[in-house]
Amino acid sequence: MKKYLAVLLLFCLVTEIYAENDNALYSGGMLIFQPGITMATNEYQHIKTYSNSIGGILRIYFCKNFTAGLYGGNQKSIYKTTESENSFINLGYGGPFLGFSRKFGKFRYTASAFIGMGSIQNLHIESQVDNTLTDAKLFKSPILLYSPILSLDYAITKRIYFTVQTICLTGSYQDKPIYNPTLQLGILFSR
Repeated sequence: MKKYLAVLLLFCLVTEIYAENDNALYSGGMLIFQPGITMATNEYQHIKTYSNSIGGILRIYFCKNFTAGLYGGNQKSIYKTTESENSFINLGYGGPFLGFSRKFGKFRYTASAFIGMGSIQNLHIESQVDNTLTDAKLFKSPILLYSPILSLDYAITKRIYFTVQTICLTGSYQDKPIYNPTLQLGILFSR
């Protein structure tokens, strides 16, 4: 974590040197509405279901058209099995990204590449009676995730932006691929 903070501090210094008066130095905020689809396979079944999540992003702008920062969140997907509707996959992640950013009037376009560590928890319920689990497995493991991040920000005011992002978290779970394409909507505060 100290390495990430040192890198962000270095980017802040570089940004101060190269920034023009009308360009933002950084922006960050919450991505509060994130519908997506989780596609994975565990040893019991193939899973394809909707996900919902929350997360955040911090972007630092430097050298006119570049951006770097930290990005993370938590995705939760509930799915059905033969005798239960309560199985779930929970995916938490975070890490750095690097990309290009360009501002045109009230719009900012950004294309970035994210890579980060995370953890996955999968409660797979084969059967249950009322609230009692009679046959269930809990899988936990670390996971390396990567994703493109494409975003469009719109300036509501000089300091507040509405953002729309798309990602596709990709990794490996139980030696099989996991995908989570997601649309993200949020509010960013800029300086």
